[in-house]
Order: sequence, then structure tokens, then C-alpha cells
Amino acid sequence: MGKFFRRMSSREVFNSKKGLIFGFYTYMLVSAIDYFYYLFKSSSLFSPIFVFWSGLVAFFIFELLLNTKDTFTDKSVRKKFDKS
Repeated sequence: MGKFFRRMSSREVFNSKKGLIFGFYTYMLVSAIDYFYYLFKSSSLFSPIFVFWSGLVAFFIFELLLNTKDTFTDKSVRKKFDKS
């Protein structure tokens, strides 16, 4: 596995798990909205493909945001300690 991908740091693994939970809750929320809409209107609001992609996109964007935030936070902390 080391040939193509680098190992994730412990912080990246933690952010990935948080993103996974966020993506799962996105699936549940979109599915619940679609289900309640179906109960009232007898037609589906979202297509299955939209539900699928919404969870995946939510996972990857949330993980990217957390990793980016950690990167900028680490750089600002390093700068602060380098000055003193």
C-alpha cells in the first residue's frame, strides 16, 4: 500500500471518522426528508442517485475542511513558537 498512498496521520484518521459520521447523518437527513415528502405527496422528492452522492460529497468536503483547518492551525502554532 505504501507505493501509491502515504499513511494517514492519527489526526487525519480522526478527521476521516468525523467526516464519516457527518456523511452518515447527511444520508439519514436526506432520506428522512424524502420519506416524509413521500408520505404527504405520494411521490419522491430526491432521486436515489442524489441521496447517494449527497452523503459522499458531505463526507469528502467535511473531511477536507477539517484537514485544512488542522493544517492552518498547525502552521500558526509553529509560527508563534518560532518567534519566541
